[in-house]
Amino acid sequence: MKRYIVFLKQVPLSTKVEMDPVTKTLKRSSALSQVNPDDLYALQAALDLRRSTGAEVIAVSMGPLSAEVVLREAIQRGADRAILLSSPAFAGSDTWCTSLVLASAVRKIGEYDILFFGRMAIDGDTAQVGPEVAGHLNIPQVTQLVNVESCTDKYIRLFRCIGNAKQHMEVDFPCAIMVSRENGELNHPTLSGWRRAQKQEILH
Repeated sequence: MKRYIVFLKQVPLSTKVEMDPVTKTLKRSSALSQVNPDDLYALQAALDLRRSTGAEVIAVSMGPLSAEVVLREAIQRGADRAILLSSPAFAGSDTWCTSLVLASAVRKIGEYDILFFGRMAIDGDTAQVGPEVAGHLNIPQVTQLVNVESCTDKYIRLFRCIGNAKQHMEVDFPCAIMVSRENGELNHPTLSGWRRAQKQEILH
């Protein structure tokens, strides 16, 4: 069975977020939150590809218990199941620590074809986590996806952006793909999806 794993992050709704003077980390409790915008486009890319492949789409988020709302939105939009990685030990993680946790989660989940990441988080702007996870797992990575051309059981054909040019690529599975809002349009959430999201269990 084909499987796509999509990683989503809970980020502040506003860029005006206080810093904790002791831990030197963002005081996320002081701001309303949202799903990182690029991550929603990564989810949409996975859902679009699922139409032709029938793959299972798993949404994964690392964060506090409040990040469940991010995963419920992913289910509402079409993800098949969701997993929250939450521990006090993860607090204040930098990109390297975050990528280690996410790579460990991928190994725990088991077989997969594609890892989908938003290209960049608006609360960090590093664009490092996706590539680092791919590095830990020793799999090929594609940055700045433009669009998917076709997909077989063994590889995916796609275009990615390089400056003002496009590069045509054929990438073997498993692989990691970084997606941003330039990739396309988001489908609107549905009422039936919302109902399913309220009922479905979030795995921890």
